[in-house]
Amino acid sequence: MAATSLLISESPLTVLPRLAVEIGLNEAIFLQQVQYWISREAGICDEYGRRWIYNTVRQWQEQFPFWSESTIKRTISSMEKQQVLFSATIGDAFNKTKAYTINYDRIEEISQRIAHEEMRASIES
Repeated sequence: MAATSLLISESPLTVLPRLAVEIGLNEAIFLQQVQYWISREAGICDEYGRRWIYNTVRQWQEQFPFWSESTIKRTISSMEKQQVLFSATIGDAFNKTKAYTINYDRIEEISQRIAHEEMRASIES
């Protein structure tokens, strides 16, 4: 069987289905990408030791060329509302960029709830 250029010849985007069910597929993909950059110590670190990744919507679109700018904006807004992503504006009055970090406490709450629900379901079945 011949290889094709459309089957994982580059770094894939991976996401856990349980997370996608909880927060949305686009949100889970985006959040995983933020985690990717944080784990590689990209971005800046604040006084609390949190790493922040900063990109414009256009720069995010380079990483997600299959999404429009409006989809990226909606996805970010959704994650902020769900409190899984924190954002802050950095820079001065002339050069403002948004920076993002993961709310790991909120992710842990979701993880614990999923584990509790799965345990309860296994007991009931």
